[in-house]
Amino acid sequence: MEKDNQKIEEFFYRNNEQVNNPIIKSFLSDPQNLYLVQKAILYPTEINRELVDESFQTHYINVRKTKYVSNLIYFFSLDFDKKRRNLQKHTLLILDKGLSEEGGTTAKEQIEDASIEKELDTIVGEGLLDNIEDEQLLKSLQKLTVRQLQILEMIYVKELSIKEVAQTLRTTPQNISNLHRKALNKLNNTLRKKEE
Repeated sequence: MEKDNQKIEEFFYRNNEQVNNPIIKSFLSDPQNLYLVQKAILYPTEINRELVDESFQTHYINVRKTKYVSNLIYFFSLDFDKKRRNLQKHTLLILDKGLSEEGGTTAKEQIEDASIEKELDTIVGEGLLDNIEDEQLLKSLQKLTVRQLQILEMIYVKELSIKEVAQTLRTTPQNISNLHRKALNKLNNTLRKKEE
């Protein structure tokens, strides 16, 4: 038994460089593989060598598969992150609903309102609310968002077209048309509720 251990130690000492190879180290870390190698060292038959070779080939294939899948995951995650960052750079956040359920302005509208308020003051001048004498209509108009009031003022007081309003507010004519329609519907619903 002691002689067998000495023979195994000598083999590993002579082949120290190969044994320290990471793939061979991981192969020998499995007790079953280590047993096959020790058996082949002590009893160097063709069958024992073939068993070691087969076991090592299986181990090597598994290592290669693991490395391949690991690289796939790594490079896919890098590519995914790059695409996500590019998409975020080119896509703006747009909030579809207001901050409150009824009559609140969206964050985007508040930012846009603040940035172009001075420009609008010079264009709009006399406000829509200044021309309203009917108390019910005035209260209904006060329930509209700032943006909706601005659009109504530009269309009905300053007599600007939808396209001109869109250029002033730096948005699309479709958006102005939608906001205009929503404002009129809101006014209509508010006035009908008060009549009932």
